Amino acid sequence: MSSSASATAGEPLTIAKSDYDAFERLLGDIQGAFSTEDPSTLRTMVTPEMISYFSEQLADNASRGLINRVTDVKLLQGDLAEAWREGRTDYATVAMKYALKDSMVERASGRTVEGGERSEVTELWTFMRARGGNWLLSAIQQT
Repeated sequence: MSSSASATAGEPLTIAKSDYDAFERLLGDIQGAFSTEDPSTLRTMVTPEMISYFSEQLADNASRGLINRVTDVKLLQGDLAEAWREGRTDYATVAMKYALKDSMVERASGRTVEGGERSEVTELWTFMRARGGNWLLSAIQQT
């Protein structure tokens, strides 16, 4: 991951390799918890706003009798867009380019009704943490 950053809000923040490792781990863990419809696990990795967003998606899928299976998630490239500190909170936005298999599966039959091919996605993921705490996903923007 590249380490250039522009501090557009608050004071600049340096992002270390351990932070990038955390972002990559969160990418896989969040996608895995979403795929297994596990809001309790998601809640430990995302902000309340994001749990609301994911819960809405899961409920919509369930009402249509579908499960969104996301598998084989692999980060291909992560570039820091910006990192900053506001008060006691750190923020980092990373352009995450990753490969995955994304499919919609019929809950009753297990039959794939949409997707299933390997594809690549690039999204802007914004993470936040209380200073010294664990990173949480606070926003996802499509690019």
